[in-house]
Amino acid sequence: MSNVCFVMKLKVEIRSAKDLGEDALLRQISSALVEALSALFAELLWQETDDGWFGSLDGDDTRYEFRIDAEPDYAWSVHTSHRRRTQRLIPVICNALDVTPLTARPIS
Repeated sequence: MSNVCFVMKLKVEIRSAKDLGEDALLRQISSALVEALSALFAELLWQETDDGWFGSLDGDDTRYEFRIDAEPDYAWSVHTSHRRRTQRLIPVICNALDVTPLTARPIS
């Protein structure tokens, strides 16, 4: 797993990188995220760790790994395989949870 997508909930529209800061983001509650993602994907497997939650899901296009901190935070992450070019579930997740992805490569 090497492609990382950070997922955030925005308070305001981001027009440039300098707009992106804590004052533009909402803290997300871990248990609510785990519950919402589990409702979207029944086959998503979760492990509670000392510092939060780790989830894994085998999608049609690649394996997805979710990392969510125990405490409410501004962002959480989705990791996918560097060998695959598609990340089809990222837009599904973002639309369903009304969140925004931030990644170094385009999501396809």
